[in-house]
Amino acid sequence: MDLTTTLHGTCLVVEIHSPEVDHTVSEDFKEAVLARFETSGARELLLDLGPVSFLDSKAIGAMVSVRKTVTAKGGKLGLYGLQPNVAKIIRVVTLGTLFEVYPDLQTALERACG
Repeated sequence: MDLTTTLHGTCLVVEIHSPEVDHTVSEDFKEAVLARFETSGARELLLDLGPVSFLDSKAIGAMVSVRKTVTAKGGKLGLYGLQPNVAKIIRVVTLGTLFEVYPDLQTALERACG
């Protein structure tokens, strides 16, 4: 899974560089994000989904698993930079209740990590 991470205080920002996160990469996605989160010492996690134009149910499931790990450690998981079709998928599949969605990195850092 092609991604990069940046630590902002207690908040780990993970930039996803793949246009699709689906059943073919969802397990790799989950493992890569969790490995980086665990080794970073971060409390909060922000996923930059800007380049992602497609998510399937396996990808949503992987993000739910990541969220469970983050919240079990007392942290928050936020998403930002969503393309309109990805935002719609997130709203419909999760009923808009599982993930905090922010318009951009600055807002996400202020609200989730501030």
